[in-house]
Amino acid sequence: MTLEKLLKRIDDDRDELVALFQALVRAPSPNPPGNTLDAAEVVSDFLKSKGLSVEVIEPLENAPNLISSFTCKDDGRHLVLNGHLDTYPCDDADRWQYDPYGGTMANGAVYGRGASDMKAGTAAIAAVHAYLYTLRRELKGKLTFTAVSDEETGGKWGAQYLLEHHDVRGDCLLNSEPGGPTTVRFGEKGSLKLRFKVRTTGCHGAYTHKSRSATKIAASVVRALPAITELPVETSDNLGPMLTGSEAEFDRIHLPGAAEVLRKYTVNVGLIRGGVKMNMLPANCDCDVDIRIPIGGTAAAALQAAEEIVAQHDDVTLEVLSTDEPSWSDPGHPMVAAVQSAAAEVLGTPIHTVTSLGATDARFWREAGVPAVTYGTTATNVAMVDEHTDIDEWINVIKVHALAAYNYLRTTA
Repeated sequence: MTLEKLLKRIDDDRDELVALFQALVRAPSPNPPGNTLDAAEVVSDFLKSKGLSVEVIEPLENAPNLISSFTCKDDGRHLVLNGHLDTYPCDDADRWQYDPYGGTMANGAVYGRGASDMKAGTAAIAAVHAYLYTLRRELKGKLTFTAVSDEETGGKWGAQYLLEHHDVRGDCLLNSEPGGPTTVRFGEKGSLKLRFKVRTTGCHGAYTHKSRSATKIAASVVRALPAITELPVETSDNLGPMLTGSEAEFDRIHLPGAAEVLRKYTVNVGLIRGGVKMNMLPANCDCDVDIRIPIGGTAAAALQAAEEIVAQHDDVTLEVLSTDEPSWSDPGHPMVAAVQSAAAEVLGTPIHTVTSLGATDARFWREAGVPAVTYGTTATNVAMVDEHTDIDEWINVIKVHALAAYNYLRTTA
């Protein structure tokens, strides 16, 4: 099949593809709690309808991971496609214009929780996996599709588990997280998740002389945290131009300020839990803090800065919840070039090589020594009201994934 015929086939299947996307959005899978059974069934049923076998891996109850693989005519590279089934929770449905789990088509877009992050991407690579299965006699090597259920809560029981127990390592990973179709991402920021724990005696709220307030101490810790964002960042010579050469496009996609944030440590106080009752002086307060680490920074530097803040308070201790260093692949890798070329052909515009603000499961493959590339739709309203994905843009992303994967699997080196 010529590539022109493949692209036309994707256009001809538009209604079927959109129906798959909508069905996936209509299968709620917020994490927490993390039940993705319905979403997994949507993807599994689609692949089976195309003649593909699907293996279900369920290290956590009600949170299955899916694997579907096929070998091509001749020996060659093993390409792995990766997406996730779980989404952010939705606690603000009353503010949405459309049902968060309705998969509504309006204004040329599909609306719903996970429509951007990342049911659009998972549906896209499921479709690509099915298209390339029909072309397997024209290709070399092996193609594996993975859809995991534990991305939003760290990946221990999703991508990490599959890499540790199943044949999904491959020679290269192509991930479909949202970012922006005019960018191909070869790396991402790391993260350091911390819990600041404040413990005091506590007492009756009228007797403030008897104990220090845990919430007031926590507030002083929070006020000190911005110092972490000023930590120095050193970028190697080969990555520097990649991180600083596409600022305008990065800001256009992710709104002004994104390029600056990409190059800096950031701090988000995601959760504060303290106190029992309004007229009791709080004895306990926990602050859960998400620090993002730029390429050129380290988790150790951020942790040291956090420990220096803790050292200023007798009643505060620090717990490290998780650590992920920044990760990146060679920006000159053949898959980066394949995605760039395919995107330029489909979109007719220059494609920028950048790194990602958010974390993806691609980091697990990089940690295993496997080059990993991410490409997807615009990250529209991720974890926000009226999350959605533009369908014309999404169809083009499917084409880019299909062309890039097809071309990558046509060669052996």
